[in-house]
Amino acid sequence: MSRKLLSFVLGVWVSSVAFAQARPPIPSVVLDHMNDLDRRCAAAGGRAGEGRFVVAQDFTGDGRLDYLLSEGDYNCVGRPGLFRQGGVGRVDIFVVDARNAARRVYSDQLIAYRVLAGKPAKVQIARQGTACGPGSDARTQCAAQLAWNGQGFGEAVAVSDARAPGDAAPAARSPAVTTPAVGAAAGSVAPAPLAVPAEARPRFLAECRQAYVSRSADAARWADEQCVADWGKVTASAAATDALLAALPVVAGEAVPLASLRQRLAGVRWAAKPRSRELSASGRLGNLDVSVTGAPAAKTLGMNWMEVGAEPPYDIVGAMRVRGVTLTEIACEEFGAGEWQRVFSGSAPGRAPFRLELGQRTAPFANSNSYYGVTIDLSGRAPAPLASRPVCSNPSNLL
Repeated sequence: MSRKLLSFVLGVWVSSVAFAQARPPIPSVVLDHMNDLDRRCAAAGGRAGEGRFVVAQDFTGDGRLDYLLSEGDYNCVGRPGLFRQGGVGRVDIFVVDARNAARRVYSDQLIAYRVLAGKPAKVQIARQGTACGPGSDARTQCAAQLAWNGQGFGEAVAVSDARAPGDAAPAARSPAVTTPAVGAAAGSVAPAPLAVPAEARPRFLAECRQAYVSRSADAARWADEQCVADWGKVTASAAATDALLAALPVVAGEAVPLASLRQRLAGVRWAAKPRSRELSASGRLGNLDVSVTGAPAAKTLGMNWMEVGAEPPYDIVGAMRVRGVTLTEIACEEFGAGEWQRVFSGSAPGRAPFRLELGQRTAPFANSNSYYGVTIDLSGRAPAPLASRPVCSNPSNLL
């Protein structure tokens, strides 16, 4: 268990710092729970990876370290999302007594939680659906702060009374404050990554062929080969797509601090200074230029590619859809063969709704520039659909 012991976090505001003070050994019931996650991960065909899924804090005010375990934060390499099905993950709190014996006093399926520094530390939770109580539907989200009563944790107060227009019960629909995270401030930890299911490729190829053939019967002769090439664009978009989805807030109203965004996107080589005054940060992710606007909270995240005479190698739309993201086109404009701009309203598991804008230009001549760019809005608000929407006839990215 040494891998996990090194990953514990001392405090909410001291991230990635291992315990420095003397501490008692971790109670056996907590270790058993951690070992059980290892076994379940291995049984599913994965292996235990690095990552923090345990918070050690005094949650009762008695001066002793208690333990919060978040299954949704467990990193099962090869089986991402194993312990976070449907955007929810189990969170358990173990309270430790004077003999260093622990007992589980709280266990629930949550869409989000956060730990707030204090004496004792506070835990805020967020649920969705019928777990929010009578009158709730599948879209209901509610948030509350737990309070220790000497025997267990009850819900003391609602975290927020913010509500969407038309909601009748503000407290019952309070949004989550952050994604499940290990001792992190709101907005500081990325949502759980979305996995590509094993059946994604054959399903994509079948739907791709159908889309081409439905436009022209002659496509039956070349559709299969073209769809394999299209799938290559989807796989080439994996790193960019994962980064875009990692940047999103969990719920509307959650700010993503610029510093936290940089930490979330660990694969980006961030520049020492933004490349223009309009940007708050910039860098590179593979062959893509990365740009961020907004400070201290990030407003948009953009990625752009340009090359002379080459065909754009990316399909962010396809890469998002194979990860279970719902994208609804709300605007489309064509500027000629191979050049277009499209706007989508997006919905992804465990994330707030978002606006996605893409532009593409395929070079008409060998010495012309090809371009591919995508910008995602980080406000957590879905764009309103237009009264009328032009239909793009260009076959590129129609899937």
